[in-house]
Amino acid sequence: MAYNGHRGYFYTQFPMTTQFISKFNSHLPTIREAIEGRDDLRQNRKLYKKIHKYFKDQGISFTGDDSYDYETILECIYEVM
Repeated sequence: MAYNGHRGYFYTQFPMTTQFISKFNSHLPTIREAIEGRDDLRQNRKLYKKIHKYFKDQGISFTGDDSYDYETILECIYEVM
């Protein structure tokens, strides 16, 4: 693990991890609550669409099934955080 210095977050050396954290830094508390099961990202449609697009652009395939795609997004977020 490496320390990024100015934000206080730890991250691995995978570019997708640092890119995700940098891109969604202001939403990290909400995102963490979602992966811990305390919140549903779909309640914030704008944020959910941005995260969906981010992972789609990274090559993640989605089925179009809202529930299945949401679980896929949570798994992807869990992997990068």
